[in-house]
Amino acid sequence: MVNTNVDTLLDRAQAERQELIPILSSVSDTVCYNQNGDDTNEDSEGDNDIFEMTINKDDDCRNLEATFTLTSTVLFAVGQTIGSGIFVSPNEVIKHVGSPGMALVIWVASGVISLTGALSFSELGTMFKRSGGEFQYIKAAYGELWAFVYMWVCGVIRNSLGCAVIALTFSSYLIGTVITTDYIYYNIVHKAVASIGIMLIILINMYSTKMGVVLCNFFCILKLVALSVLIVLGAWKLIDGETENIKHGFQDTNMNVGEWTTAFFAALWSYSGWNCINMISGEIKNSAKNVPRALVISQVVLITIYGLANIAYCSILSTEDLVNHDAIALFVGRQMLKRFGEGWARFGEIFFGLSVAISSYGSLNSSLMCSCRLPFVAAQENMFPKFIALIQCRTGTPIVSLLYMGIASFICVWPSDISALISYVGFLSWFWWGLCFLSVLVLRFKMPTMPRRFKVFWGIPVIAVASTAYLVVGPFFVNPLPCLGWVGITALGIPIYYGYVDTKNTCAKVMNLVLLRFAEFFRASL
Repeated sequence: MVNTNVDTLLDRAQAERQELIPILSSVSDTVCYNQNGDDTNEDSEGDNDIFEMTINKDDDCRNLEATFTLTSTVLFAVGQTIGSGIFVSPNEVIKHVGSPGMALVIWVASGVISLTGALSFSELGTMFKRSGGEFQYIKAAYGELWAFVYMWVCGVIRNSLGCAVIALTFSSYLIGTVITTDYIYYNIVHKAVASIGIMLIILINMYSTKMGVVLCNFFCILKLVALSVLIVLGAWKLIDGETENIKHGFQDTNMNVGEWTTAFFAALWSYSGWNCINMISGEIKNSAKNVPRALVISQVVLITIYGLANIAYCSILSTEDLVNHDAIALFVGRQMLKRFGEGWARFGEIFFGLSVAISSYGSLNSSLMCSCRLPFVAAQENMFPKFIALIQCRTGTPIVSLLYMGIASFICVWPSDISALISYVGFLSWFWWGLCFLSVLVLRFKMPTMPRRFKVFWGIPVIAVASTAYLVVGPFFVNPLPCLGWVGITALGIPIYYGYVDTKNTCAKVMNLVLLRFAEFFRASL
């Protein structure tokens, strides 16, 4: 570093740090290297302080001002959770359960499962102040090996798959205003637009994290507007007495319970974000009471909103229409307004298409910003190559981690469709979340004296673990080959850990022991 630039870099660092603190839930403690290549942290002396860009180890929840009331916490949770999923998941749910009635049951049950998970995480969140979320819980409960495998699966694979889903949703609605799925090159255009969207966001965030935050805030309100209009249109049709699409209820329900897991994964994708309150628990007033209250209230609100949205979908569109259209909100706009003429039908398509596309793009921006922090933390924990933890000190952005996540998401866009990607993300996510739910009980025995601001009833994590077991085991009976493939990829993290990460050199010690025994047996030497 050039010492003459210290003042300029310090000013930039402080400005960017204030923008990073509220959004980087998974950031570790340091983000740049000094001129000697060592990690720089809050204990560094002198000019090295200019490299500290993110959350300081002392900036944990205990020292942050408690500013969130019960109401603001509920609004935060609802706003963080509602994303692109409600505009893409309903057709996946009804495709696998077969009836509007059963689809509604799946959506409500998914909300309850998310609530049990959120309550379990709330206890864990009061135990561990350091950033890292699930990584910290798994490491404390099961050890460093399991923590590395989690980093391996989620940092390398799951998060990039999730970003690819949102990018494809954005692309579906954007190009849906121009071309239809019958277009001969639709799939190529669909994935090309999604890929361009990913690259553009990566470039924006590489230039400035602050610009990425502004982008998130600007697009957030659009998804709420589109969702509100959708619910109003559904209510309008029901008030007019047009109930032919929902009067059949549970008729034609698919009774293959194993296949329901795919429907659950699609619905649970829309509830993703249920653990966001856990990230700010230290900033909530009277957190011991308000955290569980906010979790329950926010989940009830989300179940209500998603239930109304799905009733609107099912009242406006037939089951066949829901199954055959990916960009269902766009089709809803056309169906509801075509009674006023083709011009209004086209307006409905464009309104929903652009609203959902832009809001999905905002969700993609948020996901890429947060997802790149997991490999960043892994690099700082010496579990990923150190260069991934590099920060561009002029802009204060995790440039290498952003590039990595952008490239990984770009690759994931091309070989799969949205349905397959959602199933993969759900399978990978809920296995690890299940281990986190179980860790609530494990840590009560392993760390009984560790302070907990509040405890959940033991039955809550038991229900969460049981639900997770169904979600993880069910797909093996429906589509075993992809599941076995993901198990193999997960298991691949074990030899990588022992060969690259293990500080105790367990693998080397075992091989030396084997070498010694062979030498003794054969009376040989090197």
